[in-house]
Amino acid sequence: MERNILKCVESIDDFSIDEFNKLNIGVEIQDFTEPNLTNEQINEVVNRYKKMFKDFKHTKALHGPFLDLKPSSPDLDIRRVSFNKYLRTMKIAIELDVDYVIFHSKIIPWLNEPSIVKLNYLQTREFWESLLMEVDDFKGNIVLENVFEKTPEMLKELISVIDIPKIKVNLDIGHARLGTASLEKWIKELKDYLVYIHLHSNDGLYDLHSEPSEFQINAINSLLNKYNLNPVISLEYKSNNIEKHINTIRNF
Repeated sequence: MERNILKCVESIDDFSIDEFNKLNIGVEIQDFTEPNLTNEQINEVVNRYKKMFKDFKHTKALHGPFLDLKPSSPDLDIRRVSFNKYLRTMKIAIELDVDYVIFHSKIIPWLNEPSIVKLNYLQTREFWESLLMEVDDFKGNIVLENVFEKTPEMLKELISVIDIPKIKVNLDIGHARLGTASLEKWIKELKDYLVYIHLHSNDGLYDLHSEPSEFQINAINSLLNKYNLNPVISLEYKSNNIEKHINTIRNF
């Protein structure tokens, strides 16, 4: 099964069109996760990417902001700031014609009293319904990423409550490793919504974004094949062996 592979870049200065074209991979841009960019800085980066993307034919993704944002916050000021930052991100995504936009799920797993969980999910759905009305010309997918969840059930339930075709799941493998469920359980539970993967590893204690081993890559490939899944795989780590890892993923 041919894998669609992307590489994350923290900054536009890390993005080499020639290198990415040579490797035949797409890009996930993460410049806009920085919370304190001015409008002038944002416009400058957007204009630079627009010029570079004229010669780029591979898949493009954009990681949205996440620090201190919460779409379902009971504090209307926080929800308003979250809405405005998400909306700005979506407008950038449209301008750059990206295929995927990544946002964190914002699930806090220890807030698990059923009525609170239900309220959070419903308010999140209202948030996304309102947001997408403002950007109905966005043609790609929005993917929500597991961060603090220990198991996949809460993210699965959130996506099913949101129930918007454009909103799917980004399974962050490194974050899942910090949880309590097996990787197979994550994939099996989320398979109906899984269109995107963040691939990186860690020591089981800290979110190190270290490079995965060949064994780990093969295990992921094996599970994806088992459940007949072919999500985008975005490499979210730094390595001197990226080409080798790409070949390992593709040649499984």
